[in-house]
Amino acid sequence: MEKVDRRVRRTRALLGQALRDLILTKPYETITIQDITNQADLNRATFYLHYASKEELLMDSLEQQFDALVERLEVEKNGRPMWENSVTMRLIFEYVAENARLYKVLLGPQGQGYVMYRVLNYIAQVDEGELQAAFGDDALPVPNVILARHFAGALFALISWWLEEDMPYSPTYMAETIQQLCLVGVMPVLAGVGAN
Repeated sequence: MEKVDRRVRRTRALLGQALRDLILTKPYETITIQDITNQADLNRATFYLHYASKEELLMDSLEQQFDALVERLEVEKNGRPMWENSVTMRLIFEYVAENARLYKVLLGPQGQGYVMYRVLNYIAQVDEGELQAAFGDDALPVPNVILARHFAGALFALISWWLEEDMPYSPTYMAETIQQLCLVGVMPVLAGVGAN
């Protein structure tokens, strides 16, 4: 894996933080590159050395946060896939709660379709990797890619609703609930493994 220079990481972090801060104060679609560079105290040329668009910057910034979260989840998994582990699911809901203002804007009714698509795709790729590790290729009656999108869609929809309703239940309750929903909904498929 290519190591990114410390100055590059610092500049990207400044730009990402500037955009995330701006999203909390004004509609995303009205934010300009100039707004971002002013907030970060950098010039526009610096922005374009790193990113082609604010969407690319936003997803890079979010994916860095997701990567850090996935690393934390790996430590807590204890050899069990995320959908079977309420501890890892709770960590996801705690992460969302810690960043609730940002995700309420991004995932809510006024959220950006591009961002929503990329977040869903990121979750699905992690889920697909876990299914691959647990069951391999073509071991389940439903392709891994479809199950992964099912898990990702369920998690995404529940998190979006939870934020929109101002988090009426604790992260622990939400984690246990989605774990039960995913397991009950998926168990007939997983049970089919032994039937083949």
